[in-house]
Amino acid sequence: MPSITKDEILRAVAEVMGELPFPDYTCGVPETMLHLIPRLWPSLSSGGRLLDIGCGQMDKTAVFQKLGLDCHALDDLTDEWHSWGNNQERILQFAEQQGIRFHLGETGESVPFEEGSFDVVTLFDIIEHLHESPRGILNVAGRFLKPEGTLCVTMPNSVNLRKRLSVLRGKTSYPPVEQFYLTPRAWRGHVREYTLDEAAYIVRETGFEILDAATFEPMANKKLGPVTRHVFLAVGQAFPNFRSGLCVIGRKPKAWLPASCNEPAYLKAVSRFQTLAESKTSAFQIAAGGSGLQDDACHADFRAPLSAAQGVRP
Repeated sequence: MPSITKDEILRAVAEVMGELPFPDYTCGVPETMLHLIPRLWPSLSSGGRLLDIGCGQMDKTAVFQKLGLDCHALDDLTDEWHSWGNNQERILQFAEQQGIRFHLGETGESVPFEEGSFDVVTLFDIIEHLHESPRGILNVAGRFLKPEGTLCVTMPNSVNLRKRLSVLRGKTSYPPVEQFYLTPRAWRGHVREYTLDEAAYIVRETGFEILDAATFEPMANKKLGPVTRHVFLAVGQAFPNFRSGLCVIGRKPKAWLPASCNEPAYLKAVSRFQTLAESKTSAFQIAAGGSGLQDDACHADFRAPLSAAQGVRP
């Protein structure tokens, strides 16, 4: 596929922002697309198939659609703001107008997309919201990817400059506590953020080959004033781990199998003392018994409705 230019990317972003029903409910789309698209473009052919899991209002999905890809998207649309007025209906209308094939529902429900049929699967700012291991949703991404297809994962950087400075001032690096305390239902905000090494780890442990792992800066242009932004960008250039965003791109090997629960590795990870790891009593079963993490049922919400895998990696 011919290379793509910065102007082409920005033109597609501008068109999407002009048509998006909630353009103010976005941040860093131009910067994110300028970082991602050149890195993903070699994996895509004209009309290549892309699946965006947890797509939200499809601000990023639509940019790929504008650039000639065949885009599919999946989301449950149960964030608080999705239920205000006719917001959900407007998002569905936007998908139809853009030609994006959208499925409303959970990844654990019957998804009307063919497994093993996508050139690229994306998870944009999703994993930090999960209350369970990211292994489940990464397994889902792997099932929908073609052999040697490309996975793209983005998320905020847990140790960016702003968060480091907040902690030094005795402040939290988490979302404001009142948001969490006052939420009327299950928390939909950030649960567990990652460093770049950790983000690469979870992708690699799910069986993907790491093609690229890098930080980028999606937030400064919108969030900061001119002087502060200049300083923030200069510091990020000198110290990349201070940037706000993380991006990991992986390839699905031909022999890929979904990652399974690994009890010995779990015990090693949580045990402070060797005697606990060597105990005949399964600490894993004890911990899982009250939390729904039993090996047989581990992420059944992700796995069961999808067609059965031929095998599972140990």
